[in-house]
Formats: sequence, structure tokens, C-alpha cells
Amino acid sequence: METQVEKINQFGDDKDVANMSVGDWEERWERGQTHFHMEDVHPNLQKYYKHLTRGRDKLRFYLPLCGKSVDIRWLADKGHTVIGCEGSDLACHQFFEENSIPYVTSKIPGVDGIAYVAGNREAIGIYRCDFFQLSVEILEPFDCIWDRGSFVAIPVTMRQQYADSIIPTLKKDGSYLLDTFLLSNDVFAGPPFNCTEDDVYKYFGNLCNIEKLESTDICGDVHRQEWGLQSFDEVVYLLTLK
Repeated sequence: METQVEKINQFGDDKDVANMSVGDWEERWERGQTHFHMEDVHPNLQKYYKHLTRGRDKLRFYLPLCGKSVDIRWLADKGHTVIGCEGSDLACHQFFEENSIPYVTSKIPGVDGIAYVAGNREAIGIYRCDFFQLSVEILEPFDCIWDRGSFVAIPVTMRQQYADSIIPTLKKDGSYLLDTFLLSNDVFAGPPFNCTEDDVYKYFGNLCNIEKLESTDICGDVHRQEWGLQSFDEVVYLLTLK
């Protein structure tokens, strides 16, 4: 009889993460299990910012599953309107409080969720709800999407639904920066979940032109010693509509 390997996830326990719900993510935030949060602006956003904006100003940005990312403030400070989607109220509160930005809240029409909007600068808003409940009619189209680990955090079985939900929110001349990872989920359960180039073409290729910008080996001591990985690559793609 084959022995089943007990997998560890990024949160340090053996709970099943293959089909995490919004409630599961909210629980991780409540427990402070947010090692995925970066204190600094994501280096790939900075590196490929010009690829994403193509030199244009005052754009509308969308950050799916944004948490309390400092990328939101960074983009807004450059003069852009930034809308995020997040499942945790705590993450939304922390973003505004840690950035000393006053905010107001309101119900999202037709959705079980709350909109957090900067009270002194309407250029920032975070929709606290299930990502899959949002639509382009609610969000309005975006010039740019910055997907920092969102696509590789959702259940793999929902990737087609994810692509079908997010691509319609991109304007005809918009750009989508997609940050993914190559790794083995045989021992490390995730998230993130492995995403090959074939996967990107499978889910986005019918509607999008796809350019691979970079593939970088980022495997460090934490990934080897705590996650049990032998390799861990970060791969960045730029998507534009056909």
C-alpha cells in the first residue's frame, strides 16, 4: 500500500489548501499567517512598470486578491486610480490604517461585500468580497491589471473561471502583468500552486497575446528548509488582448 506523503503548506500546518475559500483566507489573516505580504513595493512591478503603463499617465489599475499590498499606495502616488479586491476585512482595515489614509465604507450593489474607499482621495478603493462575484459592470474596465500571485493562489480547478472573470475587466488597449511560479506541489502543498507556460496559454491564450518577460530562480533557504522545495522559479508574463 502506497504511503501518502503529508504535505506542508505555506502557513506551516498540514491543513488542506487545495480549495481554500474566502473564509479560509480570512481565517489566515486573523491568525496573522500572512508571510506572503511584502513590506516593500514588489520588485517586478517596479521593473516592468513601463511595460505595463506604456508611458501613459492617470490609468485605472486593478489588483486582484490584493491583501494590504503597499503596491496600491505606490501606484496611487504616481497619479493612478487603483482598485483592489480582497476577501478579508482585516486586510482592508490594515491597509488604510498603516498608510494613514482615512476611508469610508459602503455596500457593493448586488454583491455580498463592502467597498472601502479612501476618504481624502478617491483614487484608492478595495472591494472586500469574493473575487468571483465581481464583474466589469461593477468594476468598470481597467487600463492595467497587476496580478501578483493571485492566479497562482486560487484553487487550480478554478483557473478557467478566474480567467473568464478577469479578462473582461481589461480595456481593449490594456495590459496585464501576471506574476507566476514554477514549483513542485508534491511535497509542498501551496499556495502558490505551480503554473507552467502551457498553463498560461491554456487559460489566457485564446484571448490574449502572451509575452514571457522573465524567469528567475528565487529558491532560498525558507523554500528549501521549510517548504521542502528543490527549485522555485518566478516567471513574469505580459498579456494584451488580441
